[in-house]
Amino acid sequence: MADNDLLRLRDMVAGAFARTLEMLLGQAVAATSGGEQATLVTAAKSILWQQKLSIVPDPAVWVYAPEESWTQITTGVLTSAGLDSVTEDDQRSTWSEVIQQSLSAFAAALTADVRREVTAKSGIDIAEPPAGLSWLSIELQGESAQWKILVAFAADLVSVFDPTAFAEVLDRPKSAVRSGVSKTFDLLLDVALPISVSFGKTSLQLREVLKLNTGSIVELDRFVAEPVDVVVNDCVIARGDVVVVDGNYGVRIRQLASREDRLRTGVSDLTGVTSRKP
Repeated sequence: MADNDLLRLRDMVAGAFARTLEMLLGQAVAATSGGEQATLVTAAKSILWQQKLSIVPDPAVWVYAPEESWTQITTGVLTSAGLDSVTEDDQRSTWSEVIQQSLSAFAAALTADVRREVTAKSGIDIAEPPAGLSWLSIELQGESAQWKILVAFAADLVSVFDPTAFAEVLDRPKSAVRSGVSKTFDLLLDVALPISVSFGKTSLQLREVLKLNTGSIVELDRFVAEPVDVVVNDCVIARGDVVVVDGNYGVRIRQLASREDRLRTGVSDLTGVTSRKP
């Protein structure tokens, strides 16, 4: 496993976390890291996250956050969202969102680097990491606080920078790639879900609605530069910028919606929304 390739992946993850926290905290966040490997010493109430990526068959990324780091970060995120008091469950749920958004951003950066599509798939909290992982430290510096996390990568993921080694990963039998995935879940993957894009909403009095005719303009509650909502099955799951692809509208995803947004919003809540399928 090439040390330079490990550091290259580590720097991508560091940058992804910094960008995600800047967005969620509303402040500048810098990512720094040392070149030496770190030693993982798990402690009570720390969180160890295991993430799968589409580019390799098995879990590819592990992120370890000490209690002090994830509690401080999530308290800041929830406070910036207007919540005065939070529970540990709120913090854990928010940290899960922070990790998923950060690793989705990492996957996008890796896509651009290796010119292969990479997406973040399922991720879970685990009690113990696999043996033999090489851990690297990441330090995130906010305006008034500093947080440390550790990250490790599977050998299969590191091999993505070596065409010969990565070809061997891709040549593995598909049964090995699909092991551990239930047949029931495979069936769910073929379920079609409606996707729409919400450009905004407004409220009109009945007398105003009756006055509408051809050429009338209805002003929405969103500025032209603001991202639009991507709605899946009546639930806002992401936000992005409107683009044109071969003469059709599309949306470039900028951020995934938080768990709270997904629970609170949906088409049924957005009276007066103007939407169009990309």
